[in-house]
Amino acid sequence: MKNVLIAMDGSKESVFAFNQYLKTMHNSDNYVIAAHCAEYTEADTGVLSITQVGYDVIDGLLKEDEKRILSTLNDIESLLIENRVEGECIRLEGIPGVSIVSKAREVNASLIVIGSRGLGRIRRTFLGSVSEYVVHHSPVPVALCRYRGMGTK
Repeated sequence: MKNVLIAMDGSKESVFAFNQYLKTMHNSDNYVIAAHCAEYTEADTGVLSITQVGYDVIDGLLKEDEKRILSTLNDIESLLIENRVEGECIRLEGIPGVSIVSKAREVNASLIVIGSRGLGRIRRTFLGSVSEYVVHHSPVPVALCRYRGMGTK
């Protein structure tokens, strides 16, 4: 079996990438690892401190984050099941691009599939681009699926 890692964040872009993979690249001998790199609110990133807002507020934000992350993981798992794709949904932690490339190495992936929001050059410069990082640091081929909006199939 070939391992294919699909980076999923629950966005329409990542679902589009998943569907493009199924339509154009999927083989029955592929094992799909749908990897979700959990992103947290300011509560976990140190932007907010307990002295600023209190423990209860921070705790509430972290619980909301966990609920949202688990919901996204369930949605991704459902995509695998609905499409009868052999594989698993996993949770990654850390910096998304770094975590995706690291996991691809760990599972000996033969391909990484990732969606792209199509940020402009200026926004990419300031915000960074997970897909750009993966393309430049991946040890294996990367299928970059750019979502173009409403008319995209």
